[in-house]
Amino acid sequence: MKKILLILLLPVGLFANAQEITKVESAVGRQVIAGSISEDEARAKAIAQAKVDALRKAGVTEHIQSYEMLYKSEVGNKFDEVFMSDMFSEIRGAVRKYNIVKIDKGIDEFKNFYVEAIIDAEVIQYTTAKDPAFQVSIDGIKQGYQSGERMRYTVTPTQDCYLNIFNLYENNASLIYPNQFEKSRLFKAGEKVTFPLSELIDGYTLEKSAKEPETNKLVFVFTKDNIPYIKYKLNQEGDQLTTFEDISAWLFSISPDRRVNYFIQFVIY
Repeated sequence: MKKILLILLLPVGLFANAQEITKVESAVGRQVIAGSISEDEARAKAIAQAKVDALRKAGVTEHIQSYEMLYKSEVGNKFDEVFMSDMFSEIRGAVRKYNIVKIDKGIDEFKNFYVEAIIDAEVIQYTTAKDPAFQVSIDGIKQGYQSGERMRYTVTPTQDCYLNIFNLYENNASLIYPNQFEKSRLFKAGEKVTFPLSELIDGYTLEKSAKEPETNKLVFVFTKDNIPYIKYKLNQEGDQLTTFEDISAWLFSISPDRRVNYFIQFVIY
């Protein structure tokens, strides 16, 4: 989907919740270049494995398979595997940021070519758990739409909160709310709010970017604090383009008790 028909801009300034931060040096990941895996793909997968190694070195060993799923999904764009799993309630920390120290290539003892990544990382370790009383009802999004059809939906939170919405489609990711026309606002507890926010707009017009049916995935991130997402680039059409890696890094910088996330998938025919 090229865009959910609004031109998008975002306020500046990133809020980060105070967390327990562990600095890890020389975390290592290695990926063999074999089959259809290219050198670039091997490099990305080696970095993903280095992130998992950084978490282990920081002492975040619980549910390590969920972390492996997360960082592999950054490489393969398998967004639905992450957001449709229970991993968000399992993860007890995350790599907040990292620096690549060195990328090496070599041949292992089995005569396989490999790429090895060494990184320094900052690992967040959460001191709080998910708040079970913080929930949001999202109603009105259908499983399928015809190209050109309009979407309307409502959100009703149990607590006062703010909202960022991301759209994931094909190999793309973008921030679709807040934007130039729909500013960030406080959503009051118990208040049902209809999107689009403007009464002058009768729904978001959905257009697919190819002839085949297009699967879109909306990620709603509700936060108790106003934490704008700013890691994006505007293209010529005004879309706020970003990456899944940057979205996940931002999301996991927020402690579980201060956020709740929802994943909704639909198809444009």
